[in-house]
Amino acid sequence: MKGKELKKARKLILREWQNSIFGEGFRPVLEVRNYLDSCTAGIVSGVVRLYSGEKADELEKAIEDLMRYLATDKNLKAGEVIGTILSLKEIIYNLFPEMDLSDYRRLEKVVDGIATMAFDVYATLREEIFELRLMEKEKEKRMLERSIELTLEDQRFYDNVKIRRRGGT
Repeated sequence: MKGKELKKARKLILREWQNSIFGEGFRPVLEVRNYLDSCTAGIVSGVVRLYSGEKADELEKAIEDLMRYLATDKNLKAGEVIGTILSLKEIIYNLFPEMDLSDYRRLEKVVDGIATMAFDVYATLREEIFELRLMEKEKEKRMLERSIELTLEDQRFYDNVKIRRRGGT
């Protein structure tokens, strides 16, 4: 398989890959759809360019954008996310079943390298999200503590039991 054949099939690869990731019925708002189209197209173009021996300058940004979107889904596991990148190999293998061993190895090296890069980006983004959630929980905790302080400010306690005075005072 030559790089030219892969370039010709780029749109078909992209469509197949998007359907495998998002499903055929996936209909997000236009802005999200454009964002996802842009980053997945950038990744497919990167695969094609790297396979053809060219530079893929847009690849890093495209990976970061897709990982940023996927990292926000707390139900997705890291393996599932990286599996979306690795699924590109299967799609290309199915489109080019006559691929010889050297082409197979070259494609595998390209996609595996992209998957490794994607994992690093995804892990960093998940860590950032976790830290943001932790900061939000800390903020909520401080607000609750302060509201309790304000509520109990004029109360008198003895061994955590509220003392009530007889006679209304």
